[in-house]
Amino acid sequence: MSDYAGRIAGLQARMRAEGASLTILAGTDQMRYLTGWREGGHERFVGLFVLAEGPAAFVVPKMNAPQARETPAGIAHVLGWEDHAGWHGEAESLLSHWNIGAGNVVLVDDELLSVHLLGLQSLRPDTIFRPAGPIMASLRQLKTEAELAAMQRAADMIDSIYEEALGWLREGLTELELHDLILAAIKREGSRPSFAPLICFGANAALPHHHTGSTPLQKGDVVIIDIGCLSDNYASDITRTVSFGEPADPDAKHVYGIVSKAHLAARAFARPGVSGESTDAAAREVISGAGYGEYFVHRTGHGIGLSTHEPPYIVKGNAEPLQAGMCFSVEPGIYLPGRFGVRIENIVTVTADGVRSLDTDAPTELRVVKA
Repeated sequence: MSDYAGRIAGLQARMRAEGASLTILAGTDQMRYLTGWREGGHERFVGLFVLAEGPAAFVVPKMNAPQARETPAGIAHVLGWEDHAGWHGEAESLLSHWNIGAGNVVLVDDELLSVHLLGLQSLRPDTIFRPAGPIMASLRQLKTEAELAAMQRAADMIDSIYEEALGWLREGLTELELHDLILAAIKREGSRPSFAPLICFGANAALPHHHTGSTPLQKGDVVIIDIGCLSDNYASDITRTVSFGEPADPDAKHVYGIVSKAHLAARAFARPGVSGESTDAAAREVISGAGYGEYFVHRTGHGIGLSTHEPPYIVKGNAEPLQAGMCFSVEPGIYLPGRFGVRIENIVTVTADGVRSLDTDAPTELRVVKA
């Protein structure tokens, strides 16, 4: 799918423009983006070292060295360290060989464990360490046609699984049981979840990040289903709100209509040149204007690609203009404590004159599933 050499060259060009000598990425999606491989390592240090001019190298646990040598990017220089010796010696030899020292700027992965950053700083106390996040975001935010195709496949898959899942709703079914059925369906399709399914029944839907549990489904419950899967490691992510039978709360249909209008307003507003914060405001104005502003307690959206959450963020404070090829969620919500919540989420990609949704549109009126 990807030109990994071209991606590394793109990173190096940006590093040179910003005066950085070296970038060190952990075993995260940043590493996968540049090499086609990632290894979390648990507590162990896993690092991709990229010079602004010159080769790239891996410093990995010895047991992972064979995998590092066979990545799609073809990184030839792999240093494997043994558990009894630790990683510092291998990193020191590489930094010394490349003359990384006082005054050099080294960019480090935002997700690098603090203990590993402290270790690197102890090796080079006079080196300037800065986050690699902004420079990596500038590369990853604009999706290629191949990336968009993978994301569309993931979106189509999760849309289909969601529709199937509505047929599994029955009185007494627990959140965890529906969670497990959805995971089984994702596995059946040859995929993996992009995050743990978030299933909320009744009053639990008023918690945007409820921990899926043993709550049983009852007639009249508002139900939030937030799910996603992967295609070629690219993520999908949708949220749908339905009612299991006619909603018990008399305000459920009204609140759903407000959230739907906010969702569509943000999508209608978003286009190249407008900012993430103004897109957020477009959704927020609808909800605030209806008197529910205090119950919209999170940002309108997050970027998505290899990571389920990545730049750009559709939130107040992000003044960066949207660009064609960016992908992000549009997911306004209203959450009434102790009662219910409503969230509607689609993934969109920015086009030349607006946005295109990768997902099937949610209905504009609350969908009532037969109980």
